[in-house]
Amino acid sequence: MVFIHPTPKPALKTALAVLRVAFDGVAPVSANMPKRLVPQFVVVERAGGSRPNLVTDAARILIHCFALSPEVAESMCATVDEAMHNSIGTVVDSVFVRGWDNVTGGMSRPHPDVLSMERWQMNGDFMLSTSTPGS
Repeated sequence: MVFIHPTPKPALKTALAVLRVAFDGVAPVSANMPKRLVPQFVVVERAGGSRPNLVTDAARILIHCFALSPEVAESMCATVDEAMHNSIGTVVDSVFVRGWDNVTGGMSRPHPDVLSMERWQMNGDFMLSTSTPGS
């Protein structure tokens, strides 16, 4: 018997897709800082993670919410948390979302190079199935 270890699905791409829908028309969402600063934007990174079992990738996702005021940045973190929780049980670009857990933040974390804006951060374990839905 040959055992095949499943390949993890693209966690960063999936998180970006979820958050782009949540911030559509409100703020751009990207894996990179924008070349030109806009009044509010979201930057998403994968910051590690674990593989708790063969069928789950628990990707640690770090989200940076930039805004002109702390109130808006905090509200953006709430939008992130809501969108990630609401994605549980859905299929996003052929990836089944199992969970959003172990969440920390939002917290004010000033960016050392972007002093004109507020940066709030949050992170969590974005749990994705390693198998394709329907397979």
